[in-house]
Amino acid sequence: MEEKAAKIISIIFHPLLIPTYALLLLINTNTHFTLTLPLDYRYITVSFVFLSSFVLPTLVMLILLKMGKINSLEMKSRQERTLPLFIVAGFFYGTYYLLNQGPHLALFNIFMLGATLLVIMSLLVNYFTKISIHMVALGGMFGTFAGFAIAFQVELTFILYIILLVVGITGFARLKLKAHTQAQVYTGFALGAIFMLGLFLFL
Repeated sequence: MEEKAAKIISIIFHPLLIPTYALLLLINTNTHFTLTLPLDYRYITVSFVFLSSFVLPTLVMLILLKMGKINSLEMKSRQERTLPLFIVAGFFYGTYYLLNQGPHLALFNIFMLGATLLVIMSLLVNYFTKISIHMVALGGMFGTFAGFAIAFQVELTFILYIILLVVGITGFARLKLKAHTQAQVYTGFALGAIFMLGLFLFL
């Protein structure tokens, strides 16, 4: 029962879904950065991000699975993660590039650029250890909102607590499934959080 719940949690908070969740949180912060966005524009953008950072990469992963390039969508070995991470980095950068053509979502554009760099960093770390991509992604989201709150003096305490709750639940799920060691889980979160916090504070 616990293992089934852990699998469901891992799917709900899959790394490819984090950009969509981050954008949904951002456009609902009721700050002057988002209140100027037309409502229709907000959700068209969310739909685009969902398509470009989740649906299309997932379809490519299914094609790789069909071709035998990966053994499963879970990609349990470090070796089979290399090509998928390259592909995800490409989709994330494409999302950043297209969104960057518009003037409205500068904060989220920084997030997508950071997310692209985190995927590349995860790819490099992956040559040495099977770092938890789930935790890198969630750490990145936490670092983004923490950096946003500090840099622009915005009250986001409730959102940060919610993200930390999700981090704890997902970290437990990854350990329960024996997908990672504790070190890989903690390192993943630290990498994502510290990098994105620094990006928002110093960019």
